[in-house]
Amino acid sequence: MLNSLYRVLSVGLKYWFLLLAAVLAGILVVASRREYRERKALLGRIGQYVGYLEILRGLPQAQGVRIGIARENTVGSGKGADIILRHPSVQRAHALLYMQNGELVLSPLSRGVTKINGRHANNAYTVHTGDHIAFGEVEVRVFVRPELEGGEA
Repeated sequence: MLNSLYRVLSVGLKYWFLLLAAVLAGILVVASRREYRERKALLGRIGQYVGYLEILRGLPQAQGVRIGIARENTVGSGKGADIILRHPSVQRAHALLYMQNGELVLSPLSRGVTKINGRHANNAYTVHTGDHIAFGEVEVRVFVRPELEGGEA
């Protein structure tokens, strides 16, 4: 009895690394499938938009959150805004983001501070992927779908 237990234990100790490798491979497969599903769902949601805004600063609880941009959006802190940024420095109807001739255009609607890449925006300006926009103290980064940027959408 003791001899057979010793044999089982010696075989187990001899091949423990194979068991460990199998467990790690299983964990990686499960994590990869979960990430794939999340990305697929995100791309499906983004597919209905012309791009998104990623919150960088000003709203700590929402930092890193991505907000889809439709063909025409009002950005502000009011209930009527399409993209709501609840911050005291953001006006109720702060700016308008819209597609025009295949380009994403930002047009300020209020006297609130609106900046594109650190420069004050007083008129309508074309924005591109990677641009930083500040609506008051809330800063976001723009992403425009590559197939739409620069072409007719």
